Amino acid sequence: MASFAQMLKAREPVLLDREDGHWYQTKFDKIYPSISTVLSATASEEKKNGISQWQENEPAHEYITAQAQHVGTQSHKIIEDYLNNALSYEGYDLLPIAHFNNLRPFLENISDVVCIEQRMYSDRLRVAGTSDLIAKYNGDLSIIDYKTKRKPQVDDYMYEYYLQTTCYAQMFHEATGQKINQVVILVSSEKNTRQEFIKSCDDYVEPISRRVEQFYLSSLL
Repeated sequence: MASFAQMLKAREPVLLDREDGHWYQTKFDKIYPSISTVLSATASEEKKNGISQWQENEPAHEYITAQAQHVGTQSHKIIEDYLNNALSYEGYDLLPIAHFNNLRPFLENISDVVCIEQRMYSDRLRVAGTSDLIAKYNGDLSIIDYKTKRKPQVDDYMYEYYLQTTCYAQMFHEATGQKINQVVILVSSEKNTRQEFIKSCDDYVEPISRRVEQFYLSSLL
């Protein structure tokens, strides 16, 4: 019987090079938006206005955004190396290394890795995406995501991530037949705080379905 990793790899979609967000093409030539593209397009007006106001009031917003993306990418790669038993700090900047070491106590709760940076899609929801990690966390099969932030986070700030990871759980279920009940978000901040957010997928299935429906309805207007 094929492993979960083999099942996922057999139906892995291709990331397309488009200017209107991230889109993926399945082996059956269906083209789906990424869940991050969907969530960005359907964000509340309050959130969109907040981002616009920050960009208007912060002359260095492009630099700050680019630096945050760079730090996040390097931090993810260090964690990936660690999970693959190939940890090396060579070539990495100090801040990503600090984020990794900050999260390391949480990373020790991870076992039985299924896949890392896995592209997936859902025909039911008509979306796709790339999950950071699927593995057991404290013994429970989970969708695991890690974030690097400038400041500590509160639960309300994490809502979009709960939707995104719950969507990955749906994609995994469609590909393997195995349900995942738990999502885990691990957050390291530049204030030297680490946070662990663990949620039940069941609480976010309906909200993510509504957001995807909103996205497709708006595209018809």
